[in-house]
Amino acid sequence: MFLVRAVLPYVVVVVERQLDCLYILQVERYDPARYGRWLGTHRRAVVGAAETASQISLAILVLILSRAGIHWLVAYGLWLAAGHLALASRRPLQVSQRLQYTPRAIRASLASFALSGALIGASLGVTGLVVPSAASWSVAGSILGLALAGLLGPYAVWLGGILVAPVERAIFRKYLGEADRRMRTYPGRVVGITGSYGKTSTKLIVAELLAARYRVLKTPAGVNSTMGVTRVIREELRDDYEFFVVECSAYGPGEIRQVCDIVHPSLGILTAVGVQHLERFGTQERIAEAKYELLAALPSGAPAVVNADDPICLRLAGRARAEGKRVLLYGMGETAEPLAIRGTDVTVSGRGTRFLAVAGSGETAGFETRLLGRWNLSNVLAGLAAAVECGVPLPAMRDAVAGLSPAPKRLEVKEEGGIVKILDVANSNPRGAEMALEVLAQFEGGSRILITPGMVELGPIEAEENRRFGEKAAAACDYVVLVGVEQTRPIREGLTRRGFAADRVLVARNADEVADRLAGIVRQGDVLLYENRLPDTYLEVGP
Repeated sequence: MFLVRAVLPYVVVVVERQLDCLYILQVERYDPARYGRWLGTHRRAVVGAAETASQISLAILVLILSRAGIHWLVAYGLWLAAGHLALASRRPLQVSQRLQYTPRAIRASLASFALSGALIGASLGVTGLVVPSAASWSVAGSILGLALAGLLGPYAVWLGGILVAPVERAIFRKYLGEADRRMRTYPGRVVGITGSYGKTSTKLIVAELLAARYRVLKTPAGVNSTMGVTRVIREELRDDYEFFVVECSAYGPGEIRQVCDIVHPSLGILTAVGVQHLERFGTQERIAEAKYELLAALPSGAPAVVNADDPICLRLAGRARAEGKRVLLYGMGETAEPLAIRGTDVTVSGRGTRFLAVAGSGETAGFETRLLGRWNLSNVLAGLAAAVECGVPLPAMRDAVAGLSPAPKRLEVKEEGGIVKILDVANSNPRGAEMALEVLAQFEGGSRILITPGMVELGPIEAEENRRFGEKAAAACDYVVLVGVEQTRPIREGLTRRGFAADRVLVARNADEVADRLAGIVRQGDVLLYENRLPDTYLEVGP
């Protein structure tokens, strides 16, 4: 591979960039329209202006030199220099995850690389009309073709996605049919879980609490789309599983409904409705409508477990009740409505949470959990409400609650060399970020240090929410390390508003520089909160 990078650097750029763009297509659920919108917004960051200018200029110059009969080694030398420059400045897109080489990804890859190959072939044909020398023709044609493939590769991925879409629809219909037939014979119950945030943690909690009495299958981490759930049904769901716990997510209206049409949930849990992905949905009301699709899919009389501490959830609960669902509320607040599970006498610390759960029947039980923060407690209450409804006695879940572990990288605590690290790097939202700061404030001893790139995908409220985040951070932190220059500017403004010392705010241009910034301030006993990791579909585009 080193040899390839040394002698064919721009080939490496072309291939790696195309694989990166295929990864983004995969993240956008293979939707060419969504990928196209992403590409329209980020095209300057994917293919920089300097690379575009140098490759076009190089291709023209090579054609001129080859036409003039200059030895092909001169052209190759120029191409080699330009290729190393492009390779050195290339910014990978596969950061938080990697392209998964599923059969669908392979089909999209074959289509997009075939288009790029056709472009290179066409370039060789055009060059042959201009350059008479065979050796110079092949070099000049290859350089021209690779230049075009490098600059247009992201668009080849878009077109490839369009070309394979009919095939994918046919395969999707086949898999949907298989999953539908499997679900029609499945004798167990299905628990569907959705929400703007908290759904992954709640899924893990519900599965663990139900497992105190039943055999349970849950969808794996990161699996919450129609195709992903369909695959789990086809490959893993057996009749001896008494419960199937399914996380339902949506990047747009109708996606949760599509999952529900397959799994037919008999119990639904709604954790929260917030502004996460507001940029995609446009309004919070549209987000609420998308989340309500789970409750709407429940049969009449089926239980809907809803967070009473969330005002929008509470409103949707009333709507579900009017449509004949049996609403079970949970929470810690003082709502006038009766709660199926209420959390009281809450004590939180850097070691976990203690609380008393009071069921609607009057039964009470004390619990301890290693999970941090009041938001995780809310997720536990949702799990208790669902498990009690499914026949698990409240006291029988003490050990299960005590043994709960946080979902990976969601307020997950690790200690390394006397330094505590709190990882909360799922796509952040205002409420979750505030809760994370509350958890950070509970740790005593050394300095409390926040490392964050801020919040994105919040549309028109993004700047103001980041300013508020900065204001709250000023009260909880001793140091703040901001990742990225432009998108964190509102956080710096919020810190300044609250009089946070400027010399305690450090800025890293990217994630690679964070370690250098921390090296000068971190000591044993310090607590580091890593809040948010930007999704790989987000790239900061400079002016």
